[in-house]
Amino acid sequence: MNEFARSDILAGLDAERRATGALSAGGDAVVERSENGSDCRIVIANCPPEEIDGLICRERDSAAAGGYTLEWKHYGHDAPEDLPERLVAAGFVPADEEEVLVLALDEASLAAFDDAGRHEIKIVRDEGSLADYAEISREIGRRNAEEERLALALQVQAGTDEMSIHIAYADGEPVACGRVYFRDGGTYAELSGGRTKTAHRRQGHFTSLVASRLRESRDRGRTHAFVDALPTSAPILRKLGFQFVTRTRPFVFVSDSHGIDG
Repeated sequence: MNEFARSDILAGLDAERRATGALSAGGDAVVERSENGSDCRIVIANCPPEEIDGLICRERDSAAAGGYTLEWKHYGHDAPEDLPERLVAAGFVPADEEEVLVLALDEASLAAFDDAGRHEIKIVRDEGSLADYAEISREIGRRNAEEERLALALQVQAGTDEMSIHIAYADGEPVACGRVYFRDGGTYAELSGGRTKTAHRRQGHFTSLVASRLRESRDRGRTHAFVDALPTSAPILRKLGFQFVTRTRPFVFVSDSHGIDG
């Protein structure tokens, strides 16, 4: 990807970030809040770099007073350049860094993911199937599986068309899953939450789930798909045509009334 194309993609990504959540009380950040109010994520800052320290302190202090967990989603091209150091100094803890990868959704790029229906994949349309999603999460050791199930159930109950959950089955057993998000009116899709039960890894379920979500994204008129990829999945996705755009890392502040979840 040349620098011009990369710059254009990043501009589109930032536009999506600004349209994803709601403005903070002061209008200087775009935030997303969980349905139950236990978590808040800063998607992007709207203030000048010289005002960023004030924003960090205000949002951190609000989280401490409100007793919720605050995540600041930092991208490699965000300003100022030393934002990660400022967040750490303010008490935020960095999580694992991920690569932001992008794929143009055209016939040529999707051909690399053609698995000819090798695996059974269902798109979740009801709350009952979320038990299968939680089962996969518990098997791989996620401690917040039940809390995540409840949060996803609220989104399903709301009837929103901005999220789809795909689950892969083997002989009737749920073995892998993943989500895909579609901002209303946007042109991009975001892949998230990919996971596979330990005993079913290296059997193609991960790739089939990516393919399933990409096909839905294309069918819904999206032009590109993004994914934040850990070192375990990034090489697979890059081999299949995804291209590196930037890096991202969440910085998390946990109030005294909450424990840290892995």
